[in-house]
Amino acid sequence: MELNTEHRTALLSELKKAKKDLELQIKTKKNNASEDLTNWYDISIFLATERISLIEKSIIENKIDY
Repeated sequence: MELNTEHRTALLSELKKAKKDLELQIKTKKNNASEDLTNWYDISIFLATERISLIEKSIIENKIDY
């Protein structure tokens, strides 16, 4: 898929949102004392990290400055 300007802008925007989501998941896990939810936050953190990696890979492969 060839990226146009809107695609590039969207990728950069999604990267910013994904990083904020990761920060929120980490912070929420740290502040939550319930062990029952710890595994749920671990999965959320994993998925946020994978999302960031995928977006960064797309940005790098398409030579987008960020």
